[in-house]
Amino acid sequence: MTAGRCLEQKENIERQLPTMTERIDLAQLKQRIASIPAMRSQSRTAGLLSVGDPGIDAYLRSAAVPRGAVHEISGHGGDEEQGAAGAAFLALSLKANARSGWIAWITQAADLYAPGLASFGLDLRRLVLVPARRDAEVCWALEEALHSRSLSAVAGEVGLLTLNATRRLQLAAEQAGIPCFLLRRWRTKDLADRQRTQPIAAVTRWRIAPQIHGRVPDQSPTTMPELGPAHWRLDLWRCRNAAAASWIMEFDHADEQRITAVPVPVAAALGDRSTSTAPAADAETGRATATLLRFA
Repeated sequence: MTAGRCLEQKENIERQLPTMTERIDLAQLKQRIASIPAMRSQSRTAGLLSVGDPGIDAYLRSAAVPRGAVHEISGHGGDEEQGAAGAAFLALSLKANARSGWIAWITQAADLYAPGLASFGLDLRRLVLVPARRDAEVCWALEEALHSRSLSAVAGEVGLLTLNATRRLQLAAEQAGIPCFLLRRWRTKDLADRQRTQPIAAVTRWRIAPQIHGRVPDQSPTTMPELGPAHWRLDLWRCRNAAAASWIMEFDHADEQRITAVPVPVAAALGDRSTSTAPAADAETGRATATLLRFA
């Protein structure tokens, strides 16, 4: 190509470009920016996270917690291994966020109790169970499920997690616009101590612990004592764009699966007084006692 030919092409390009003094149509500029694929909002990403309780949902809405993100759920004490309370809360979350479509649940242990999930309102006909042998396989299956674009939610039981793995899941969940729930289950106390507070790319991190409910069971020797509704302490100990919060949560199977939650102060205001004393020990059992919140 000759030098004259290059100069001619350069002049043609310069004539096509607008000059600095040329007026730019603002409406046309907005349309051009909106047409960029990276800046267009995905239709499936619309929606905020819900757990089925109006009070907790209002708190999540105030923080604009997206549904299409990674959400971690873990137990407390011995339940960090079994994951019973966490699985119940996960079932409620899946029911609230995936009202239609298929749900993929990746599990490593064959101990998922289907009647228990159904008792919390989860439609088992839409549940797809995927077995895995290792934590790495769970993360791989979750990412592949998010990329499939044919599911309404995904959930996985996993113990060992890395920050890079959760970043990949977070990116895939944002693109798919569906929630990715991680039910943490640790086989040993040492693993739980190491992994419990490790940083991960999760928008919300929940911790749930069973609580004694306030109903007095029937003490008649001829009848079986009432088990009562499911009663938990729910801690949202890490949330993007919001402070930590706690609730006492109750799920009543008999009353049309009613969910009730009462907020619990995370830290008591001290003011000009000293901190409260430790709970007094019971004279008979020697265990510490504390006042239980009771509500209808």
